[in-house]
Amino acid sequence: LDYDGTLREFEDSPELAVPTAEIHQLLRALNDREDLMVHIISGRSAMFLRSHFGCYGRLVLIAEHERRVAGRFQVWRPDPSDVVSGAGVSSPKTELQDWRNPCRLEMSRSVVAVEGSHVEEKAASLVWHFRRASDSAKAEAAAKMLVGRLHRLRTARRLRELRVTVGHKIVEVSCRSGTKGDIMRRLCDARKRVNKPFEAVMIVGDDVSDESMFDAARKEFLTIKVGRASTRAKYFVDSPAQLRDFLWQLAS
Repeated sequence: LDYDGTLREFEDSPELAVPTAEIHQLLRALNDREDLMVHIISGRSAMFLRSHFGCYGRLVLIAEHERRVAGRFQVWRPDPSDVVSGAGVSSPKTELQDWRNPCRLEMSRSVVAVEGSHVEEKAASLVWHFRRASDSAKAEAAAKMLVGRLHRLRTARRLRELRVTVGHKIVEVSCRSGTKGDIMRRLCDARKRVNKPFEAVMIVGDDVSDESMFDAARKEFLTIKVGRASTRAKYFVDSPAQLRDFLWQLAS
């Protein structure tokens, strides 16, 4: 499961989109089902996932941007050839390249141009949010311009692993060695290697980054898109509330 826009509705500010009492009740019920193994793969920080969901002992919490399993004393490690180590921390080689400052500068131009927008810094990405923009049409136009500038920057500086994605009222630039689909596939492969393959797999997401999971899914997997946007998923629900209704049926 993805979190924002999938399990939980969006809010004007990400910090407001904390789990509701209903979500906690649902996760508690899913956590109690010993025949289910729930994974939350989110762009949220490991600290956010650990603080809000760490109380559920059977939930696997993956902070996608940080490549680690929150609160499980493990690190989600990229391929060894793609990392360097220092001070006990592993990070992608591309993180060493000077991409963050110029990308931040381009996003700062958009913040100045669009009232109500802001930049969020994550471990391996920068995100320009314009959900609270006072002029939505102006914000959408500014988003297109920002995407163009970031792509030109990527080309000019030869940052081949720099990714520019457009989501729900956001533009994200990231420097990562893998996708949610890579993580999902590795989770399934790890179970097969110990002769405990999942009997069935359900994948749910709402955004562009979740499409990599749908692409990587085997044909027998159940893939669900939240919302009516174009997707590789087989099925869709209209809203996080509708998804939660479906998850309640699984939990019970």
